[in-house]
Order: sequence, then C-alpha cells, then structure tokens
Amino acid sequence: MKKTIIIILIFAYISCSTKTKKIGIQPYGNIDITVIDAMTEILKTSYQTEVYILDKKELPQQAFVNIKSPRYRADSLLIDLLQTRPDSIDYIIGITSKDISTTKRNAKGEIKKPESKYSDWGIFGLGYKPGKSCIVSTFRLKNVETSLFKSRLQKVSVHEIGHNMGLDHCKTDKCVMQDAVESINTVDLANFELCQNCISKI
Repeated sequence: MKKTIIIILIFAYISCSTKTKKIGIQPYGNIDITVIDAMTEILKTSYQTEVYILDKKELPQQAFVNIKSPRYRADSLLIDLLQTRPDSIDYIIGITSKDISTTKRNAKGEIKKPESKYSDWGIFGLGYKPGKSCIVSTFRLKNVETSLFKSRLQKVSVHEIGHNMGLDHCKTDKCVMQDAVESINTVDLANFELCQNCISKI
C-alpha cells in the first residue's frame, strides 16, 4: 500500500513539473495576422509551449512619450501586460507596430553616456528577467523584404520570452540570446534557436 502511494506521488510530481507552459500573444492595435502567425509558429517550436492569441487592445496612453520622437515606453508596457495577464497564461508577449523605448543603463545603474542618446533609447523588444511579460515592436524590424522581416520578428520574440524564463544574454556565437549590441545586424546573424547552454537552463 505504501509503495503504491509513493509511486502515485512521484507520478503526480513528474506530471506537474513537466506541465506545458502557456504563452499569450497580446496585440496592441491592429496587427497583421501574418505577424501573429510567425510569432505563434516560432514560440511553439522553440519552447514547446501552447500559444494563445488574446483580444487586441489599445496601447495605454500613460506609456506614450515624445522626447526625441513619438514612442511608447517599454517599461510601462511590461507593467500593463503584467497587470492584464490572464491567470491561465504563464507568459504574455505584447506586439506593437509603434516604436518603443527604454532608458539604457550601465552596470552601476547609471544612465549610459551620453544621456541625450540613452535616456530614451529605441529598442526592438524588452522583457523582465525572470518575469511574466515582454514586449516586441515591429517598428525597427520592418521596411525589408518579407522573409527577413519574419526572421527578425521571430528571433526577437524568442529572445524576449527567453528573458522571461530567466535567461541572460548569451556569449555563445549566434545564439538567439546574444545581446543585440545596438545593431540589427546581430539579430540577422543569430540563429533562431537557443544554444545548448541556454536550453539546459530552462
């Protein structure tokens, strides 16, 4: 009898520990279905997750800034996503066609120099590490042929969800978790996949 109970408990533990994660894609505004499909495809493949498309909503006005140009603060969008994330979803990834920005800081937490450049720095995406929410913008990925746009979108999506799952920037050549180092070329040269070292951490 005791052996039966132990076996049942072990099975229950394994079942819980291998539970499939759920990712929700949150469109901000009207996002083309091909964009949603590309994100769904790569997230399912990369993380073996279930992916759900949430009802679209508008960008929160409190996230809007016009310091250098009209943008939305990514930090504020992460909070908005976190606050509206359905309980049934493990991670939520926002997608917008608008430009997004953050403040870029050094290792000491100070704004990088020159402050005029880095206090409102335009980015491809941002995600809590670890956390439950991330955001991707197509604004700096577009104006290229379709296949290149799709690959950029997919790589940035995998990258930001990777941060949510606790992954740091990776130093392995061409790993999708490499730091973009302020260049879209880094994204273009990266693989779609996580390296073995990153896979072992999630």
